[in-house]
Amino acid sequence: MRAPHGPRVFDDIRVLDFTAIIAGAYCTRMLADLGADVLKVEPPGGELMRHIGPMRGEHSTVFGALNSGKRSLKLDLKQPQAADICRRLVANYDVVVENFSPGVMRRLGLDYDSLREHNPRLVMCSISGYGQDGPEADLPAFAPIVQALSGYEVVSQLSQPGLERPLNMGLPVGDTTAALQAFGAIGAALYYRMRTGVGQYIDIAMMDSLLSTMHRDFQLAFNPDPNLRVYGPLETRDGFIIAMPLTQPQFVKLAQAIGRPDMLDDPRFATSRSRFEHYNEMMALAEAWTRTRTAEEALRGLAAADVPCARYRRIVDLADDAQLAHRHMLVNVEDGAGPLRVPNSPFLFSATHAAVRPQVASLGAHNDAVLRSELGLDDGAIAALQAAGAFGSDAAN
Repeated sequence: MRAPHGPRVFDDIRVLDFTAIIAGAYCTRMLADLGADVLKVEPPGGELMRHIGPMRGEHSTVFGALNSGKRSLKLDLKQPQAADICRRLVANYDVVVENFSPGVMRRLGLDYDSLREHNPRLVMCSISGYGQDGPEADLPAFAPIVQALSGYEVVSQLSQPGLERPLNMGLPVGDTTAALQAFGAIGAALYYRMRTGVGQYIDIAMMDSLLSTMHRDFQLAFNPDPNLRVYGPLETRDGFIIAMPLTQPQFVKLAQAIGRPDMLDDPRFATSRSRFEHYNEMMALAEAWTRTRTAEEALRGLAAADVPCARYRRIVDLADDAQLAHRHMLVNVEDGAGPLRVPNSPFLFSATHAAVRPQVASLGAHNDAVLRSELGLDDGAIAALQAAGAFGSDAAN
């Protein structure tokens, strides 16, 4: 069960967040869910995701989901005074996360070598498409491009027999995978710092992150297997389901459930290895049975036989899912347009609390508190920064 309250793992960790779009923002959202105080540094017009739909009035629902629980500091980093504010802040922060193009932070004077002069214990993580250096470091790095270059999309295409062109990109797997790798690496670096007192720099590439997850397909590329096993849909009279009888007991029960006991004597399915080699043929026999039944009838028969199976659902169908409700996985946060439903933190700890914080900050909502409470600036100093353009053309919030 999710601990309803109590301490969080990163309660004493402070994060200076220079991220935008998905990869960086999802990483720092997870840090915030675990208790970190995340201060998001945004340009005067707000980071790009604030303007990407679905929108509710002037409020992006995707931005809200990715950035709930963070504070917002509006700065124009092109102005020297704004970058200086960040250098002064970093002395009291534990982690910096950024996903600018390689070289941008150095040009701003906010690279790791510069920042660790102000905080030798700093952990800094950069997320990019291909890494911070190397012959392809400066290539464009949006998720669809990295997913194409990494081989990921062709892997998906080859899993669709007869498909002659890659699929349109669905989920931004490149972004999300890099975010997860960065989140894990930051946690590891903080643990190392706790043991040794030493901070460090982390370089996460979307390309590397995707490649590291394609376990079987990477091996298939260099060790071809003529038997391409496909885990896919089974057609029924009114839709599609999926079943996965991988073990010997599950295979036996499948054969019995679909009325094909003769499969038990078929040499193609006699051993685990031969079943995997002829997996597609085995599932074709199962589909001949499911096609004569409704999805509900097929699922009921397979489930009664303890064959792993499920129907294909849309995300909207999850709204009333009993298991998700039990785990408190769908919750409301508040942005300027009112309550917004988002996925909660997927971490359930026995001794600590983990959950999305329920407030989405407006752009620059914490400028005054940060400048006064954290940097000790008075009205005159803040007015001088405003006049110098440190906050952009609008007044600081």
